[in-house]
Amino acid sequence: MTGTSLDGIDAALVQITGAGPSLTASVLNHASGPFGPARDTLAALCRGEPATAADIAAARRELADQTAAVMRRAADGASLQFAAVHGQTVYHSPPDSWQMIDAARVAHALGCPTAFDLRGGDVAAGGQGAPVTPLADLVLFGGGPPRAVVNLGGFCNITWLPGDGDVRGRDICPCNHLLDAAARMRLGRPYDEDGRIAGSGQVDDTLLATLTQTLHTQFHGGERSLGTGDECVQWIEHHASTDTPTLLATLAAAIGTFIGTASRHANPHELLIAGGGAHHQPLLAAITSAADRPTMLTAARGVPIEAREAACVAVLAAIDGGGEPTTLPEVTGRRPGPCTSMSWCRPLPDS
Repeated sequence: MTGTSLDGIDAALVQITGAGPSLTASVLNHASGPFGPARDTLAALCRGEPATAADIAAARRELADQTAAVMRRAADGASLQFAAVHGQTVYHSPPDSWQMIDAARVAHALGCPTAFDLRGGDVAAGGQGAPVTPLADLVLFGGGPPRAVVNLGGFCNITWLPGDGDVRGRDICPCNHLLDAAARMRLGRPYDEDGRIAGSGQVDDTLLATLTQTLHTQFHGGERSLGTGDECVQWIEHHASTDTPTLLATLAAAIGTFIGTASRHANPHELLIAGGGAHHQPLLAAITSAADRPTMLTAARGVPIEAREAACVAVLAAIDGGGEPTTLPEVTGRRPGPCTSMSWCRPLPDS
């Protein structure tokens, strides 16, 4: 898995047994690594900047090779039945969505069938293509009390697992996109490690109200998935005179409060947190306060926070391989009924 934050490549080795409703999965190992030379081109594409066909083709190849290397480290010599890669989202505004990777190179490097294009079938059926993880979250975290699985990535998305009802999920708001943009602009760093600078500041109530209103106006409805153009980075630019600790503290408080409030939908008994933003302590504190529910990392349920999305990708490929749809009409808005499956690459046999 490579997320919209462009902060690295995550891979998980997952043991999957059964099929259909009885499918179970457990994470055996995981690994992370950098994007490598492809990152600059990918970042430029995500910003909507022009790039040559040669640069795009090279980035696609380099990302695949780097991804396969991280996956091999996660596999740690295990015999793989199949693999799955999400690809890097460089544009998402349904019905147009592009998750870029050369899956054939990954399949060749790993020597096993490799699934990709997880969103394409859903978008083709009129869906938003996101969030795609709810069914996988059901496999990984279902069977207990009602829970909300909160992913703190570039954007935050939530899966609600009611326990005895229908699974629900939606994108919520920008998360690491805003926090990391502020760190780059104010600190000259890719992120505010553990939210330390944010934790040293005081929340400005006036700024908090303006950002909260912005989030509520743009993202309260939940009728669409989030992507290109939803980052809200201009809010940071409009408050250049605010000192850095105050700005970062206020950002974390507004985003965390918005997420925590949204998580109370379906009245979960607990929140399970994953994603890179789970390291940001002021963000977690704001989520916990607004949610008013017990909050814990997904590691407490057997899935490391760095491995949750990668594990979900593996589970979705297993569901697809069993001939079942991997998305839910009530989540993505796709047309009910049969849904085009994801794509697969298979390595050529040895000659």
